[in-house]
Formats: sequence, C-alpha cells, structure tokens
Amino acid sequence: MRRKLVSRASMMVVGAMMAVPAAAQTSSSAPPPASGQDAAEVSEIVVTGVRASLNSAQELKRHSDQIVDSIQAQDIGKLPDANTVESLQRIAGVQIQRRYGEGGTDVDHRTQPAIAIRGLTQVRTLIDGRDTYSASGGRNFDIEALPPELLAGIDVYKNPSAEVIEGGIGGVVNLRTRLPFDQKGQVINATARGSYYDLADKWGGSGSALYSNRWETGHGEMGLLLNGVYSKSQYRQDALLVQPFFNIAAGGFPGAPAGARAPLGFQIYDELGERERRTLAGAFQWAISDRLDLTLQALDSRYRFERTGRYYYNITHGQNPTPTPGASFGYAADGRLVRGSYDNMVFESARYDQDLKSRNTNLTGRLVWRPTDTLTTTFDAQYLKSSYDVDANGFVISQFADGSELPSASPNKSTVDFDISSDPTWTVRDPALLTDPNRYRFAYLADYFTRNNADQLALRYDVKWEPAGSIVKSVTAGVRYADSDVTLRGYGDGFCTFTSGNSPSCAAPAGAGYIPYTAARQDLIISGPAPGFFEGRTVSGVLYPDFPSGGVSESLTKTYQIFGAQRRLRFNPAEINRQGEEILTGYASVKLGTEILGLPVDGAAGLRLIQTKTASSGYLFPADPTIDPTNPDDLQAVTVRRSYFEALPSVNLRAMFTDTLQLRLAFSKAIARPDFTQMATNVNLGPPITVNPSTGRPGGSSGNPLLDPIRSTQFDASLEWYFSRAGSLTAGVFHKDVDGFLASGRVVRTYNGVPYDISTTVNANSGKIKGYELAYQQFYDFLPGVFSGLGLQANYTYVDSSVENPFATPGGGIPTLVPLEKLSKHSYNIVGLYEKGPLSARVAYNWRGRYLDTTVGSGANGQPQIQAPYASLDASIGYNLNSHVALTLEAVNLNNRMNRTYIGSPTEPLQYTLNDRRLAFSVRVTY
Repeated sequence: MRRKLVSRASMMVVGAMMAVPAAAQTSSSAPPPASGQDAAEVSEIVVTGVRASLNSAQELKRHSDQIVDSIQAQDIGKLPDANTVESLQRIAGVQIQRRYGEGGTDVDHRTQPAIAIRGLTQVRTLIDGRDTYSASGGRNFDIEALPPELLAGIDVYKNPSAEVIEGGIGGVVNLRTRLPFDQKGQVINATARGSYYDLADKWGGSGSALYSNRWETGHGEMGLLLNGVYSKSQYRQDALLVQPFFNIAAGGFPGAPAGARAPLGFQIYDELGERERRTLAGAFQWAISDRLDLTLQALDSRYRFERTGRYYYNITHGQNPTPTPGASFGYAADGRLVRGSYDNMVFESARYDQDLKSRNTNLTGRLVWRPTDTLTTTFDAQYLKSSYDVDANGFVISQFADGSELPSASPNKSTVDFDISSDPTWTVRDPALLTDPNRYRFAYLADYFTRNNADQLALRYDVKWEPAGSIVKSVTAGVRYADSDVTLRGYGDGFCTFTSGNSPSCAAPAGAGYIPYTAARQDLIISGPAPGFFEGRTVSGVLYPDFPSGGVSESLTKTYQIFGAQRRLRFNPAEINRQGEEILTGYASVKLGTEILGLPVDGAAGLRLIQTKTASSGYLFPADPTIDPTNPDDLQAVTVRRSYFEALPSVNLRAMFTDTLQLRLAFSKAIARPDFTQMATNVNLGPPITVNPSTGRPGGSSGNPLLDPIRSTQFDASLEWYFSRAGSLTAGVFHKDVDGFLASGRVVRTYNGVPYDISTTVNANSGKIKGYELAYQQFYDFLPGVFSGLGLQANYTYVDSSVENPFATPGGGIPTLVPLEKLSKHSYNIVGLYEKGPLSARVAYNWRGRYLDTTVGSGANGQPQIQAPYASLDASIGYNLNSHVALTLEAVNLNNRMNRTYIGSPTEPLQYTLNDRRLAFSVRVTY
C-alpha cells in the first residue's frame, strides 16, 4: 500500500508543479515508465546532482503537452544564483535586467519586470500554477524577492495552453515550491552561505532550513514540509555619467569639425545598499484515500531593499561649457568631442535614500478527487495579500549662491579635464574647490511616500476525463473566478530652502539665496565618494549632503525641522486610487493521440473564455482656486467601470519521428492587461479658457481606466532530439503579432459639459516579434576516466522586432519603427559542467547584445537610449564530503565587465557602471 501511495502522490505533485490543475497533468507532465516497469518501481529511483537536475528538466520539456523550458533543483539549496531572476537567465529566450549588482528591476520602476521572454516584458508570474503579483502597481510578482533556496524548479511557458492562467504575451513563468511528497521520507536540510562583495567591501550571507516528512496513518498518508530562508546581501555601484550633448557653434571649440557635438558636463554616481529577504513556506499533503488528496500551502515572503544614492554633477543654468584656453581637444570620426577641458563647471551634490518594503502572503488549498478510474476533479482556492511601502528622500547642496546664477559668474567654478574616447576619466584641476564646505549652500529637500495594498481571492474547479482505448486521451474543462482589490497611494513633495523661509513653489523671492553652510549645520555634509571610487579614474574628493541619524523617514523629518518645515505625511485625494477587478474564466481542452501513416502524433486544442470587469475610483480636480484639493467633500468623485471579453484559442501538436526525435507546432492567442498604475482615475483639468490653438479645447491629464489589454497572436515550431538522459539538441522558431502596445497619447473627454484634451496612456502601437532559439546539453560519459565527468550547456537566441514609435513625427528625423525596449537581438549562454564522484563544478558565461533601453533618453533630443553589450562570467565548485555534507565555492562577475549606456551612437555616452564581484562559500547539510 505504501509503494502505491508514494507513486500516486508523487505523480499528483508533478501535476501541481506544471502550472495547470494536477488532475489535468498527471498523464502528460511526468515521463512515462519504461517498458516492463510500473510507476511504483520508477518512483523508487533516486538520482541527485547536476545530472539529475538536467535530466529532470529535460524530461519535463520532452513529455509536456506544450512548449516549456525548465530549471530543476533536485538538491535543496543547489541553485547557485543570488536570486530567482539570475536563475532565469540560463533559459534560452529569457533576458534579464541587472540593477544594483544583481538581476532585478529599477527601484524607481517596480512595475517593469526584471525579465523579458523573447523580447517582451509582459510576462505572467505564477507560484505553483497560481496567479500572484506584488502591490507595486504592476501585474507581476517581484521575482527578485524570492530566494532560490525556496524553489524546486522554474518552468517557462512560451506558448501556453488553455489551462494556464492568462496575462503574459511574452510567456508565463511558474515558480515551483517544494512539497512533502516530493521526497520518499524524512528530509532535514540546512544551508549556510557567506558572501563577500568586493566594491562594497562588506559581507552578507544567507541561511535556510527545511524539514519534510511523510507518515502512514490510520487515515491515509500525510506529509508536512516547513521551509525558511533568510538572506542579506550588500552592493556598491560606481558610475560615471556624461551630461547630454549639445551642438557646437561654428568657431566655438578649437578644431571642431562641422556638425560637432559636445557634452554639457559630467557626473559621478556613488551608491551603496543592501537587500534583505525573509521567507517562510509550509505545506501539508494528505492522501486521504486512493481517490482523494488534499494539499494546503502557505507562503510568506518579505523583501526589504535599502539604498543610498549620491550624485555629484555640474549645473549649466542654460549656459554651455566654455573651452579652457590652450587645452587640447579631440573628436571622434562623427564629430563628437571626446577629449578636452572646460573652465566653467559649477557643481551641485545630491543624496537620495530609499527604503522599500514589500510583503506577499499566499494561502492556498487544493482538493483532488477521482470518483472513477477515468475521471478526476480538482478544486483549488487561493487568497493573496500584498503590501508595498516606500520611504524616499532627497537633499541637494549647491555651489551656486541662488537658482539663477550663471556658471561663468560663479566664484566656485572649476576647470575640468576629461577623456571619454575609451575608458572614461574626468578630473578637476583644483580639488580643494570641491571639498571646502564654505563653498556650498543648502538648496532643496524632497519627500517621496508610497503605501500600496492589494489582495486577491481566486477559486478554480477542473474536471478531467481520460477514456481508455480511445483516440481521445483526455478532455479537460474548468472555471476560474478571481476578485482583486488594489489601493495605490503615493506622493512626491519637497521644498526649496531660502534665507527668507520656505518656498513651496521653489521660486526664490527677489534677492534671496540658498542657505549657506555654517558650522552649526556641519552634520548635514559628509565627505565622499567611496574609497577607490570608479577605479580612481575620476574625482576622489567631494562633499555630499547628509541626514541626521535614523531611518529614511525619521532622518528626513529631522532635516525638515532643522529648516523650519514640517512633512505632511498624509495623502491628498489626488494621490489615492482604488481599483477592483473581477475575472471569470471558462476553459476546455481536448488531447488526442493516434498514428498517421505509422507516425505517432498527439496534441491538444483548447479555448479560454475570459470576462473581465474593472472599476477605478478617484476624483476630478478642476482648475478652480476656490476648491480645497485636500478636502474630498469639495471634490467630484469619479468612478469608471468597464467590461471586456476575450476568447483565447490554443493548439499544440507533436509528431514523434522516432523515440528520441519529435516536432512540435503551436498556435495561441494571448493578452497582457495594463498595469494598475496606468488605469488610475484621478483627473486634473486645466483652466477652461486656456485652449490648444490646434484643437480649440482646454487640456488636462489622467490615468486611463478604459485601456484595453495588449493582444498577441503567436506561432511556434520546435524540433527536439533527446539522444541521452541528460543530452538534447533543440531548435525552435517563433513569430508574434502584437497589437495595442501602450504609449503616451491624447484623448478627448467631456467633463461638466466641456470637452478636454486629456494627456494619458493609450493603446497606440502594434509590432511584430520573430526569431529562433538553439539549445544543446550533454555529459560526455563516453570519454575515458576523469574526463567522463565533463558536460556542456549552450543556448543562443535571436529575436528581431519592429514596433511603431510613439515619438515619431513626419519629417522629424526620428524612425517610425523601432525595436522593442529591453530587447537584445542576440544573446547566448555557455555553461561548462563537471560532475564526477564527490566533485562538481560549473563555469557560466552569459552574454546579451545591445538593446534599446528607452525610446527617448533623458535630454536626448529624440534619440534612443541604448544599452551596450554586456557579459557576465560566473563559476562554482562543490565537493560532497560525504552523503550528508557538501561544500561549495561560488564567484559571480569574475570578468568585472563595465556596463555602458549611450545615446544614439557609442560616441555619445551616457553612463558607465561598475558593480561588485561576489565571492561566496556555503555549507549544505542534508539528512
């Protein structure tokens, strides 16, 4: 009886992991037993290590009903990456963003996912097949918040079937956590890791513990799993920035060719920070009988990200730089100034701290009942609760006496020498001008405050019928209901500091200047940059503003009080938006299997029908000075409701030419809903008497709760050759037609009987994405002796895209078609492997080509901001002391590659960035 329960429960768990109902996946997700073996015998085989992980991932891909790539972690705590985002970069077709020393997204743009699949950032994130998202205002879970130690594996669906929850036109990422029936009996595991970050010159680390067991009772078999992970990581980021370029006037610079351009100045960016992750997971499984199974899971993930960013930059106040007399100047072939000297550089210094805290709690239950040998029903319930809080501040000190002083008239101007022809450098001739506190004045304080909440209740019911001896292998149908509530709260506030008092409008009264430094305020200035900043190729001594002791919010409050001001710490109605969303989904699919001219063929066709209802509530703010914008009773409430219907068909076919060679064809339609931040309702109207001359209408601004989802029609084909247990060669091609990309635009809406031109987000653009993927993996067991432990993984992705440019205008010189943002046309991974006896090793090289970072860069005169090619070299080596204890040494960013960003052309650089190299040592104990 025990062997039968082990086999059946293990198959159920595999189904749950494949992001569709367990009942719908039992026969298709797990590899079939070899001839002459029953499932119970197969379940007794235990294989660990890298080979086992690669084999398990390969088998999932080989036998799945749809196109999927996976990462498996057979050994608990074995994924070597700092976070889950970094683990995903090893999959063909997946490209990641790197921010602040790890794979992740920008703190200031949390609604933008850290990953793209085949060039599209509209990616759906699931945990154990269920929808999940963070309360940042986007649609995705903050993947970097989830530590890899928690995961059993990751699946990436590139052309999902009808059973998979909709919402990603790029694809769907399913994060699989561990369950007690994954193992045959008791497992106790603990991992401790210490990490050193060389730029920060600090230590971090992580610790995880897992207990899992299963017991036969008088009421069926039960299993319990508890898993906890804590980690803290450090980082330092050194950056040198180049200010936007300007056109040099004829005769303005020595030796300048016609059409020459020069940078307005330079900046350093000096940042330190740390991440903290606290995650607890629990799971209970109960095989109540041969026909009834219950699974309960709880996951609580807490993520904290603290950063201190310090900037030192010159301000022009509208005056172009002046060339230093007698200095030498050099130009690139296209006329950009790359070497020279400026003599009217006046600097400001800024500090911006952020403290981000997010928490996600996910409670789920699943009941699987098999009333007959051919019928399976599954009921699934989920409650998700999320919070997202950000405290951020800003503080500026300036070498200017006021906000209008010209650099040429300032007594604090410096002479700057620079060379950006290759590795960049810029320095000042008189460093003492930068470190004298008496040359600085206090200029500005900023306050940013965010408090978001979200929760979701989701219910799902599935029925699967598997008739015996029929061309119809299974019929699956189900229904899903999800009810979400999201509240977004946020403001940006601040004030300028002047000798006459606080000016909320930041317009200095006549004759007033910034508050000068005095010894009484010496605690508000600190020396910088960090030791050895940017490898010593720029200024080594500057002054930054500093805050009193305390957390981000507390220290800002104290600084406000020093300057006689008070933070408001409350949200006005215009800064609060509440949204509700109800989604009712019905879906059905049929799987067929037969032979055509002796060729085994199977496949599945399905349809997903979705009814979405949304409501967004806010306020109308007319340009009326008699109305108090802080009093909701004085304002007109606005609630926008809408409903839309989608039908998403999908077809997946497979032809098996031999036992090891197969062809897949797939077609589907997909949608990606707009972010909640884009659907906010609050409306701000301009004066009715101030009209646009071209339209005759007044203007205003708003979010757009009437946005449609982005829609995609997608085609895939892949040829897959599985020549050994952990050996395969696959090639795939894909094409996507996408409609409704979001862009800034203008719509006409009527308020109080008056039509207005409302600036908002609109469904404006369409595009095409096409490309191919190649992947290979193998262990060379045929080699003699110790060489038989060698292995190799390699993949390459080519993606081409063309999207309508929302900033293009007729005759404006800006291209009408551009590639997708964040998309590298070329990317590849090469991973060398070794596993023999107790020793395992891995060397991974990840490379992605240049990509469009933003369609129009900051101050770029309509030119795109481009990220230069980037590569990372990582390595690890592990040794099993015995069957219970393993040691691992890991190194990340061994090549210490400088990250480069430029505007339009590489000769017009924007930013150069250096990040930490990370060295880690871990001990893993398993019983």
